[in-house]
Amino acid sequence: MWHSLKERRRDLEERLSARFSVEQRLAMKFTRLVCVLILASGLILMTCDTVIFYYRMMHGLNVQVDQILSDNQVSANPATAGQGLNPSVRPFVRILASDGTVLYQGEMFAGSASGHADPFAAPKMGGDSSYSVVTRAIHREGSIVGFVQFAGHVRQGPNEFGWKTLELLVVTILMGALSYVLGLRFSRNTLQPVHESQARLEQFTQDASHELRTPLASISSSLDVAMKTGEYQDGIMAAKGQVKYASLLVERLLEVAQLDRAEVDLGQVDLTALVTAEASQNVESCKEHELTMQATIHEGVTVEGDSLLLRQLVNNLIENAVKFNAPGGTVSVVLNAADLHVGNSRGFIAPDDLSHVFEPFYQVDAARTQRGFGLGLAIVKKIADLHGWHVVVTSSAEAGTDFIVRFT
Repeated sequence: MWHSLKERRRDLEERLSARFSVEQRLAMKFTRLVCVLILASGLILMTCDTVIFYYRMMHGLNVQVDQILSDNQVSANPATAGQGLNPSVRPFVRILASDGTVLYQGEMFAGSASGHADPFAAPKMGGDSSYSVVTRAIHREGSIVGFVQFAGHVRQGPNEFGWKTLELLVVTILMGALSYVLGLRFSRNTLQPVHESQARLEQFTQDASHELRTPLASISSSLDVAMKTGEYQDGIMAAKGQVKYASLLVERLLEVAQLDRAEVDLGQVDLTALVTAEASQNVESCKEHELTMQATIHEGVTVEGDSLLLRQLVNNLIENAVKFNAPGGTVSVVLNAADLHVGNSRGFIAPDDLSHVFEPFYQVDAARTQRGFGLGLAIVKKIADLHGWHVVVTSSAEAGTDFIVRFT
């Protein structure tokens, strides 16, 4: 039996998974929880309300009986005491002798026997069954000379209970609908970053697979040619170059992956010294590419950050400016207290490509002729994000391309 129930539950969950999105299923679970809590709370409150109502009414009945018994005439002469009661109380009172003989009977006891009655048995009431009776003995000089009974409405009627149940159901339905709407919105807002991260991961995996497939295919092709022609040295050298390319690609991929879960080791960094050192190291590279390095670096610029990551950020920007420039061009590095500018004078990025340059593996058409992976600027963006900085890029055919890292 339990196995069958588990199978049915699993089948139901599979159907829900196929028909509804994750957000909708979460909203349904949240709605179910809210409805259960509302129903449980409502039933508890209704039960408490009934108990309190019953207690108060029974207490009221006992108070009425105490007031009747406090009248000395009742204990002195029970047979005539009924006529001396307050007219508003008479319909609810019955007085019995010690042997059960009915001495006085109010209208509420019209359904009971008028001659003799058992004081400890539930009497038949003239009204509905929502009345209860309190019976107390009449004492005189230490002996029981009779009994006084007082009837009162001590139970909530079925109509009142029905209305409360209906109200509870209506409130549950309304709150359930509201909970579903709010739960759906909350789950969508909560899961949106997860979906975006998953989409980026899938795209990153596809791009990485594509980039790795190219050198592996080249290695296989070079080795096949070497085996067919017997020119092993050329084939091995070509394969070795592709292996080096693949190794560099894997290293860059690891850098990107590590940045996704990196913890920034914050400290005071002398950015003036760091940028000066990185610019100096790339002077020879500029000469090899027939470029001119122009550095304008303000003194005393310090920031709070991770020195190793910031060194990688600056180096990637300068290498990018060198790689995607043209002979005779200029690489400019400008540092001040507010931001860092790294640009080239002969590198142009089309407007349609500007919004994509920080995506992993993205390369503009002009860059595809260069030997690169399309990961350098993605790493720059991740490092800037880890520091809470902003990176923007501007480009024009006349002025070239300028990358700006703002420290605020």
